[in-house]
Amino acid sequence: MNNSKISNGIFDRYIFMATDSLRIGDLKRAYEIIIEAMQVDPDAPQPHNLLGIWFELHGNTNMARRHYRAAYALDPTYRPACKNLERICTMTEDVHMFCFGDETD
Repeated sequence: MNNSKISNGIFDRYIFMATDSLRIGDLKRAYEIIIEAMQVDPDAPQPHNLLGIWFELHGNTNMARRHYRAAYALDPTYRPACKNLERICTMTEDVHMFCFGDETD
């Protein structure tokens, strides 16, 4: 197996664990895992999207918006970041209707 496949597997595992940690409210662990994921793939939108959720859960909507924008800038087709950015900028939906990126839509 080449290093790229190993890195992708580790990255995917970090994203899964960070998402799970955010959902259960283990925010300290989630933050640590998100940072690890960013180190594995600094150009991926997923860690920025999750970090946006992390900041939103801490009540810091300005930093959340910045990370959603960063995720969008890295990949404008990444729907979870688009949804979260739209939601936080318009506040038309419940503030806790996060899009983690593991949904099928």
